[in-house]
Amino acid sequence: MAESVPAPLRLVESFLNSVDVESGADDLVDVPTFRRWLADHGHPAPARDTDLDLARRLRTELRAEAATHHGVDTDRDRTELDRIAAGIPLAATFGPDGARPAPAGTGVVGTLGEILAAVTLASHDGTWRRLKICPADDCRWVYYDTSRNSSRRWCSMRVCGNRNKTRTYRQRATTA
Repeated sequence: MAESVPAPLRLVESFLNSVDVESGADDLVDVPTFRRWLADHGHPAPARDTDLDLARRLRTELRAEAATHHGVDTDRDRTELDRIAAGIPLAATFGPDGARPAPAGTGVVGTLGEILAAVTLASHDGTWRRLKICPADDCRWVYYDTSRNSSRRWCSMRVCGNRNKTRTYRQRATTA
């Protein structure tokens, strides 16, 4: 997790990166591993199989949504994401700065509600679109785009960007 990620999105970024495509590691592989992920993030909860299933489905849909932040597939079908979100209760809480969404549930559902509340707030302040997924098929790491015009493409130019540029160069050299 990069220090540049705004605090409200740090849990979201970690949740979306709870699967590592390159290594195959998955913090939502089973209930005990998921419980460990929750505890590591300050949300110890007695997770059950149904909670794990809900978390996996939410992660899949939010990752698909974050993949649109590069400007591709922006008209994807969001029906399943809407269905999942409808089952995670949020409430409006009020403070000196006005109202904001907050989780209305407890336990795992409360943690997932915290993630959805953060995404909702970030959608309104423009930071959600800066949370992107590296387009490299062997990476797919979620990163926060700190570039001035929000045009960063790769999680790391040294690794994924360089691999892609080298691959493209070799393809051009082979066909030339």
